[in-house]
Amino acid sequence: MNWNQYLPYIFPLLVVGLLARRALRAQAPRRIRPSRLWIGPLYIAVAMGLVLWSSPVPSAFGFVLFIIGAVLGGIVGYFRALHQEFSIEPETGNVMSKASPIATVLFIGVFLVRYALNYWMNGGEAPDALQAKSAQLMLYTDTMLFFAFAMVSVSAWEVWRRTRPLVAEHKAAQAVSPGQTGQRE
Repeated sequence: MNWNQYLPYIFPLLVVGLLARRALRAQAPRRIRPSRLWIGPLYIAVAMGLVLWSSPVPSAFGFVLFIIGAVLGGIVGYFRALHQEFSIEPETGNVMSKASPIATVLFIGVFLVRYALNYWMNGGEAPDALQAKSAQLMLYTDTMLFFAFAMVSVSAWEVWRRTRPLVAEHKAAQAVSPGQTGQRE
């Protein structure tokens, strides 16, 4: 067995493993750090950039598909975040959320489908990064990556937007409470 033919698949498997781990952790209520919500979309953008770097340059039709995929992903991401429940722990002031792992599962699925199609289209051999037997099929999987990226990015933005007032309200309540208690005693 020649291990060199499997080297192009090590990075995608690591990305899928990290995203799967994150999806499993998202099942329980967890702390949300509004100031760090940009990190998830950044990870996906880097992975997506690496995938698109090995793809042929799309035609004008491809760019239109990318825009449509991103718009639809943004709409889905907005509604996904809109249905999350947020709360503040009174003692610590931490924002808690019970998140749905839909975006992560979708991205893992798209990522796996893209690499599986690339492997299958090359007859099971290690792919040549710039050679695909069906550029149209790869274009559609790349469009799904834009969908997933937009969904995660817009969802993070909406979560950030919705948690800011909760944090501000908690800080205001904490600032008022100690002063009032001292005056009552």
